[in-house]
Amino acid sequence: MCRFDKSQELLKRELKVSPLAAQTYSKSYRYFCEGLAPSYMERGEECYVYDVDGNKFLDFMCALGPVILGYNNKEVNDAVIAQVNKFASGSLQSELEVELAEKLCEIIPCAEMVRFVKNGSDATTAAIRLARAYTGREKVLMSGYHGMHDWSIGASENNKGVPKAVCELTKNFKYNDLGDLESKLKGNDVAAVILEPIQADGPQSDYLECVKEITHRYGAVLIFDEVVSGFRYALGGASELYGVKPDLVAIGKGMANGYAISAVAGKRELLDQIEQGVFISTTFGGDSIGLAASLATIRVLERPGFYEHIENVGKIMRNGMIDLIDKYGLNDILSVCGLPAHCGLSFEGHGSLSYLDVHSIYSQTMIDNGILVFAVYNLNAAHSKEEAQRYLAASEKAFDLIRKAIDQDSVDGILRGGKVNPVFKRNK
Repeated sequence: MCRFDKSQELLKRELKVSPLAAQTYSKSYRYFCEGLAPSYMERGEECYVYDVDGNKFLDFMCALGPVILGYNNKEVNDAVIAQVNKFASGSLQSELEVELAEKLCEIIPCAEMVRFVKNGSDATTAAIRLARAYTGREKVLMSGYHGMHDWSIGASENNKGVPKAVCELTKNFKYNDLGDLESKLKGNDVAAVILEPIQADGPQSDYLECVKEITHRYGAVLIFDEVVSGFRYALGGASELYGVKPDLVAIGKGMANGYAISAVAGKRELLDQIEQGVFISTTFGGDSIGLAASLATIRVLERPGFYEHIENVGKIMRNGMIDLIDKYGLNDILSVCGLPAHCGLSFEGHGSLSYLDVHSIYSQTMIDNGILVFAVYNLNAAHSKEEAQRYLAASEKAFDLIRKAIDQDSVDGILRGGKVNPVFKRNK
């Protein structure tokens, strides 16, 4: 059994000076069983991470998605180091800014112009501002998670601190439900429809094309939030995968193998709003380190075989989980959700067990078996069939314990530490 003494000491120190002891909610200690999991990472290598206590874990989190090629990728590192030796942020732009913008316009179906920012939230917020300026309208319809800014988080359960007037400008619509979307567009006062184009098991047949038609019929701008799906399912994201061009797309996470960069891209007539006074300007938007990392990452992703590889590994994991759920009779408790390259489990309670009890048993067991994962896994280029089988072997042990907890209607003798207790609530 691993020890986490140094992690625990660092955690105590950080809790005194930093809320939740993490800068990202989903990396907080509260997403694991307290005292039984690492909180601080020393280094990464391909699909493995080493914590500050020297423990080695097979990583299926991949920094919440950005590490798409694997940790410490030589080609990306070389490009970054070469640029570090020149400059990071300068008094003038880097030529890499031109090269990457041209490359994105080449590979992203809707991209005619690009604006670089830093986080996914920055990219979606830039897209919304452009849509509002272009249409002269204020209201937004959204489906999915689109970042921390007021316009988006105000329509979620995490809306403390957001003015009520702002909250009222954004409404949620149901994914894969065209009737719900159209009913909320009928006032002809919506500036933008923004959605994560791949949610759960993906869009129903022709759903995205119909969303585009309905959105345009009511004079709104269609935005695909591909911060998660971009570069993960196809080089051109869901737009390429399903053959539907939105007006704007927000990208981030997988575009630079863990380096900080994001962008909004799309039609020239929309991006031209920046020339006409729409303010989208950040000090580090043109940071050359992220630009260098992104160009190097895309060069690797363009080579044949990457997407087929993670699809095949993901299918082994996805199909294996379905079989194990059947084997242990857990179909009412666990369900597999997602496409092979980005997939995972949904948890339900049973009897006196809450869904957090079930999730906690799973989390504790995976850590005990050297696997770092939330409910959902992310794959990178270094994951192989061997790692997929390790994941399934650990999952089987977790499912066995979940079955035992259900049969005894208690977690006694099974859970050893604190329960998973997430702060962040995603929209249902």
